[in-house]
Amino acid sequence: MLSPEQAQKRLGGQRFRLASNFAIINPKCVWDAIVEERPYPVKMLFFISSNPLMTRANAREVYRALEKVEFMAVADFFLTPTAELADIVLPAATWLEMDYIGDFWKRHGYLLPRRKVIQVGECRSDHEMLNALAHRVGQGEYWWDTFEGGLDYILEPMGITWREFEKKDYIRGEVKYRKYEQKGFSTPTGKLEIYSTLLEKWGYDPLPQFREPPESPYRTPDLFRAYPYILITGRRLPGFFHSENRQLPWMRELHRDPVVEIHPETAQKEGIVEGDWVTIESPRGRIRQRAKLFAGIDPRVVGAEHAWWFPEKKDPGHGWDESNINILTDNSYEACDPAMGATHVRTLLCRIYPERKQGGLA
Repeated sequence: MLSPEQAQKRLGGQRFRLASNFAIINPKCVWDAIVEERPYPVKMLFFISSNPLMTRANAREVYRALEKVEFMAVADFFLTPTAELADIVLPAATWLEMDYIGDFWKRHGYLLPRRKVIQVGECRSDHEMLNALAHRVGQGEYWWDTFEGGLDYILEPMGITWREFEKKDYIRGEVKYRKYEQKGFSTPTGKLEIYSTLLEKWGYDPLPQFREPPESPYRTPDLFRAYPYILITGRRLPGFFHSENRQLPWMRELHRDPVVEIHPETAQKEGIVEGDWVTIESPRGRIRQRAKLFAGIDPRVVGAEHAWWFPEKKDPGHGWDESNINILTDNSYEACDPAMGATHVRTLLCRIYPERKQGGLA
């Protein structure tokens, strides 16, 4: 619905055209607009169940932007390090506290009513907040009097309302196979495209191919000499979802500290003992995690956990920068995917050493 003139003003829209096509913004474009006020100042942020201080690359730059922005609201289930910086924190409803239509990505055709079972305090669903906000900022004509109207709108092609649907167990649409034989594929050519004509039109490489990470032994050999290990940041544990559930004492009893996996040969070489607090350092900073020796990892690689903060700490920010792997990651435009603007946070170069050798973190 944006005019061509307004669409041209989308942050990063001309650089990351595939992202702009999906109304997605590269985060650094936002941080730059806040901190440097270029190409224009961003003065307000609204985060919904999002904790960018822990989950976005180059966390110290994120922190500078969130501290500087004139007004910030956060809707979430609990106070995160990001929420602690907000001017207003809105209590978000969980899935048990809202009516919605469960479609589970529609791969199987089933729709199920997710019925609200309880109201907790003043919690409201994201949809209710946005629907109400639209009316406050002059966009009400494109929304509904209440969000139930939005559910009715989703169900309208089936000729039923939410009130009728919530009484059912489920609805399943008609299953059709090989629809492409009649309609083709949803590409500009109508064909299955390996060679993307849309990416070609925008000036990007139209073919999928492997690209060496921005930091690697082969692409940045000089940096590799100073930071001789490949750091991967995708170590996951059941029970934690990104930065969520660190605040639950019974979950933390099962996994109290952030863990970095190191091959025994690497640990011996660096003087690291099982259970040591170790320093992990990249060109952008350093953090601490606890060493776990693991023979199943390549000796050239260390595997760290991400999104760690410490709700039990009473200091402002709850130790957000103590073990946060995104202190180390790079968000420079050169390190991003050229079309989508996705930040490279999974693989980078690092060095690792026992914390005791450095007398603690600086």
